[in-house]
Amino acid sequence: MRFRYKLVDRIPMQMEEGVVYHTEEFELAGLLCACGCGHRITLIVPDSHEVWDDGGYATIQPSLGVFDAPCKSHYVIRAGKVQWLPAFSGSQATKIMQGQIARHVAHDAMPASWLLRSIATALGFARKLLAAVIGGGSR
Repeated sequence: MRFRYKLVDRIPMQMEEGVVYHTEEFELAGLLCACGCGHRITLIVPDSHEVWDDGGYATIQPSLGVFDAPCKSHYVIRAGKVQWLPAFSGSQATKIMQGQIARHVAHDAMPASWLLRSIATALGFARKLLAAVIGGGSR
């Protein structure tokens, strides 16, 4: 299975397997776990991950570690292709999650100004418009 990239206004409640949904306005991406377990994954973009359209297929970096599901999957998605990686140990997973939480707390403590949020929203709209006009939407 290859993961397709889909630029959306909102992450849908019912997601399809093999699709990475990306909303630039809310800086989120969503997908179902590549292992097929059905676990819903939400990524905070660009704080924890980068997501982009790679010829109609999704590329996500860095790797996805699914710590909160029984599958404990770990993989990267490049041009829609899943590359499986070794699972993290419990202590590695804890350390990574603590680091992510610390980054979120530090980021939230300094909210962007109204002007920066407005510029980011306008750039996201311009990117969608350009992608619609010329087709695709590369990184």
